[in-house]
Amino acid sequence: MDGRRMLMRLALAVALGGAGCGTAAAPTPTPLPVARSGPEFAAAWCASMQAMFRAIGNPDTASDSELSAALDQAITNADYSAVERFAAMIQAELATGRRHAESAAGWDPGAAMARHLDNVLAAFGTLVEAKRAAARDGLSAGDGGAQAAFEAAGGVESWYGMLEAARSLPPEVMTLIGTCRFEGEPAAS
Repeated sequence: MDGRRMLMRLALAVALGGAGCGTAAAPTPTPLPVARSGPEFAAAWCASMQAMFRAIGNPDTASDSELSAALDQAITNADYSAVERFAAMIQAELATGRRHAESAAGWDPGAAMARHLDNVLAAFGTLVEAKRAAARDGLSAGDGGAQAAFEAAGGVESWYGMLEAARSLPPEVMTLIGTCRFEGEPAAS
């Protein structure tokens, strides 16, 4: 085969499928079913909160998740490959939480609460990116820039908005939400 024909076949193969080289794009996550009832909303909301607890920890108690603590330790240790790894793991958990919040928003009575939760998770993503940037600049995890980024992204307002929106939920849905259990939380007695 002459060089010109080979080049054309190679170009065609690359155009039609990448010829098996290069990096593959990440698969698009399968959309979650949209919540259409109170119990479906509660299940999706609880799953979203669980992802936040795995990624960040419990904002009410200011307790870090294992991943968040590991990210801060990697920043302290100036271990930039670990910073990247833990930041990516946290962002993946936050993305999972946002997918569940989007699902929960399908039930109209809980839509505002779910949208606020989605905004909180997005703001935590901003916080993680600020920590990652601080690490690249040689700053510590506790320099205040990450919290400022979270607040600037509307995280605090959205957290309080979510709590306020919960007040309008039917009592039976609040009961379902009350049965949610999160990693590291003691079981109800």
